[in-house]
Amino acid sequence: MISTLLKLVYRYSHTAKWRHNERLWPHARIERDAMGTIERFVWRSRAVPLARRAELQHLRRLPCHIIASGPSVADIDYEALPMHHVMGVNGAIALTDRAPVKFNFYCILDAGFVRQRPDLARRVVARDLVLFVTPVVLARLLDMFPASAFGCRFYLVDDIFKRALEAAQTPEVVRANAQVAASAAFQGEHGRLGYSFDIDNGFFHGGTVAYFALQVATWLGFTELYLHGVDLRDAAQTPRFYETMQTRAPTRLDAEFTSLIEPSFRHAAAVLRARGVRVENLSRASALGDDIFAKIDWRSLRRRSLSLVVPEAGAESTGLDATPTWRSTGTHGRA
Repeated sequence: MISTLLKLVYRYSHTAKWRHNERLWPHARIERDAMGTIERFVWRSRAVPLARRAELQHLRRLPCHIIASGPSVADIDYEALPMHHVMGVNGAIALTDRAPVKFNFYCILDAGFVRQRPDLARRVVARDLVLFVTPVVLARLLDMFPASAFGCRFYLVDDIFKRALEAAQTPEVVRANAQVAASAAFQGEHGRLGYSFDIDNGFFHGGTVAYFALQVATWLGFTELYLHGVDLRDAAQTPRFYETMQTRAPTRLDAEFTSLIEPSFRHAAAVLRARGVRVENLSRASALGDDIFAKIDWRSLRRRSLSLVVPEAGAESTGLDATPTWRSTGTHGRA
């Protein structure tokens, strides 16, 4: 009741370009560094420790697997698939019910997912991983779970057009920002579509959290990426791999696929290819065409020599000039 009243007060006291902050007001305080990166977040007088850019960003030898929630995830034998770095989105954590998958990174953009599936959200925040979220999502998590529930580290990011506790900006204003322009690849001369290589300057939504995860992965330094469960086909009538027809949550994927999602991924494919980043799609049924990301069978990864070894812990962080000691993976690498 009180939160609803506060939202109404905020809406009457702020113009539309401030509307995206209504869930943060008046309890949030954000401090940014000279470049605009969020370095401190306080919620209801409680300071929340945040992961730092310097801890996370470095060139990486080994691939990253981005696991979404499409039904094709159920077609992969994760016991037999070597994975060295794994990034999950939304309900992908449910995969641990059937396979010993170790998530290193995670992305949640939708506070609605946290509200609808608190059971899955709680499992995510309990893990030893880095969770990339917006301030609104973090506020929701802090309100829902006690401090003892958190084992993850948080990294805060902004929508490139709607930075937290600031007024929303038009595409024209964002495009004119030299700092943003240096790290973002906009599609065309006008519009809101694009790809960000520096999430500290903001990310492009792209209509799906998997698109956000792709931007996070390249920011982290990965140049070889595999997409799992990015099916995007008949989503309104097709349960996610952890759902049934009776428990499936609503989605806008079908409504936004043609106008937002497909053009965003098509644009990303072009700019990533130009930078030498390889992205392959493990969903043979994906609505994204082969001309966007090549579709491959997950079994082919078992035959690639790069997926058969991982460096000893800490080897990657020493940089590309280091000489790693290699060992067999078994099922899942730890590097």
